[in-house]
Amino acid sequence: MKQTGFIFLFLFGIFLGTQSLQAQFTCEGKACSYLPSNLTSLTNDTYYRFQKDYLNEVMKTNTEAGFLANLGGSVVGTGHVRRFQIGAGISAAGYKKDNISIGDTGFKLPELPNVGASVIPSINLDFNLGWVLGFDDQHYMRRFSVYLHGMNSAISQKQLESFSNNKNYEGRITIKSYGGMLRYQVFEKVGFFANVITWNGVNIGAGHHVMDENFSLSYLEGKAATIQTNGVKGKWGGDTNFDYHTKIRTTHADIRTGIGLFWFLNVIVGGGYSWNTGDSEMSLSRRGPYLVQTAAANIIELPREYQSQINPALLSASDSGTLGLNASGSASSRRKIGYGIVGLEIDVFLLKIIAEGIYGGKDLYSANLGVKLSF
Repeated sequence: MKQTGFIFLFLFGIFLGTQSLQAQFTCEGKACSYLPSNLTSLTNDTYYRFQKDYLNEVMKTNTEAGFLANLGGSVVGTGHVRRFQIGAGISAAGYKKDNISIGDTGFKLPELPNVGASVIPSINLDFNLGWVLGFDDQHYMRRFSVYLHGMNSAISQKQLESFSNNKNYEGRITIKSYGGMLRYQVFEKVGFFANVITWNGVNIGAGHHVMDENFSLSYLEGKAATIQTNGVKGKWGGDTNFDYHTKIRTTHADIRTGIGLFWFLNVIVGGGYSWNTGDSEMSLSRRGPYLVQTAAANIIELPREYQSQINPALLSASDSGTLGLNASGSASSRRKIGYGIVGLEIDVFLLKIIAEGIYGGKDLYSANLGVKLSF
């Protein structure tokens, strides 16, 4: 990933749909003369291309990643609960597409990443509806199971550094999620060879899930990024600040079946369809010194720790200046996604370990992991 790509690294979880977006470059100092004359104009085609060719694509990528992660909140496994169970789970989705280049013969940014990601932790409470209502094992109500999940969580500064493997991130992420499913065992299990092998029957279910995220993040650039304009290279310093709020709502239905092996291992396969909506607001800003390399002078790397020490008067008197970018917007989206399911459920005494994978299309995947105590 090129250095300038970090400017836009936090643009995940934003939605494509009805959009309201504003973006503007600002520049002060002699270095501005090397930039296209209309760069700071609100009518500049650069903004349109920045929105259409990059932001719109990133919004679409992250919409689909967030929607798919929402599907795994309940971590249902085979879909049937004996009596009741409690536990914790996590659902994570990712989407990777080719990097995108923005620019023309006069102004060009390095390649920008087009990736999407979403992580949803949860606490789970599941119960058999017939058991709660007091029906015996033979009653049809014992075929109904209810799966509930919810959690308010925050990612600390230390965790943020661990996830990104980079200490240049500062900020806070909060995630609130909740939802549930109602499932029905259409066909009961059938055992073979003294139940060494079982067909787990057919289980169907429907559910609704909500995820609400707030990001307030900064990327502290280690050194200035490179910008090329009119054949001249420049270095752009400054930190990137990003804030957004996004809310996803997912309603879905699926069908599951599978094979049981040796009384404790279950292989799960299935598929489903989801209806998704989302709303978001975002803002992005970066401002810092802009130094130009000319035939008369070699450019310096401009490490971050020295950028704030540069005298503004020096910037205005030489082939340098101050370059800024501010962008803000809001969007909403509706999207339908069909998906496939494959997973494993290990059931040993009171312990259940569930691992699932969800396939939502080319390069769009979700992985879910849950650990539950079943009584």
